[in-house]
Amino acid sequence: MKLLIAIVFFAATVPIIYGQEKSPKTSSHKDEAAPRKQDAPQPPPTVNLINEKAANKEENRAKSHPDSYLHRLLAPENLPNIGLFFAGIIGIWIANRTLRTIERQTNVLSESQRPRIIAEAGEHPSQTLSEDPQTPRVVLKIINKGLMPATGYTYESWIEVLPDTTGDFTPYADHHKCEVVSVLYPDTPQKINIPLREGISDQDWPLVRKLKKHVCVRVYAEWADPFIPTRRCYADFGFHVIPNGFGFLDKHNGVGYKDKRG
Repeated sequence: MKLLIAIVFFAATVPIIYGQEKSPKTSSHKDEAAPRKQDAPQPPPTVNLINEKAANKEENRAKSHPDSYLHRLLAPENLPNIGLFFAGIIGIWIANRTLRTIERQTNVLSESQRPRIIAEAGEHPSQTLSEDPQTPRVVLKIINKGLMPATGYTYESWIEVLPDTTGDFTPYADHHKCEVVSVLYPDTPQKINIPLREGISDQDWPLVRKLKKHVCVRVYAEWADPFIPTRRCYADFGFHVIPNGFGFLDKHNGVGYKDKRG
């Protein structure tokens, strides 16, 4: 009976021992296979390296060759601003032309409104010179042909017997300056009597009649500019007596203005 029990016990323990001896071998094989799988070589990340090199090349090219100012200026995002810039220039040009036109029209209107002084014979000069040989005289008529009155109006006059009509009056001319400041209204003539107080000598009378000497007269008128307070307008008239009226002295015929200096 004891022998039977011993045989049964031996038969039960032998497989267990044999299985324990084999199982370490199996795990060792598995452990050897795992390192082999882990040590398998991985493919190199060549794609990432190539992209990084290309990006670096582009950055280096952008740094070494930056965009020009003109290229950046003409970039698409700047085109609306460029269009507005040129539109503004065109608008300024049109406005400037319009202002110039308005200015010209305003000047034309102003000139048509200003006082315009003219001078003409008030009486026939041949008659006024010969009617009183002791005090020969010339009468001129000053007329404002403008639409506005000439305020601050004054005048000066000269008269003299001269050998020709191209020269100027000498210091011996009979000169008169009107000190009374007045207003010359439109189409209201003012007669100015200009006497030759020293008279004409007996030697000069035959020469005057033959036009070898000339009775010359000048009137210089001034008045205030109605639009510019610091400006004085003037008209200068020069004549010489001829049998049928007046001839003009080229040296004393003109109009203009003078600005006062502050």
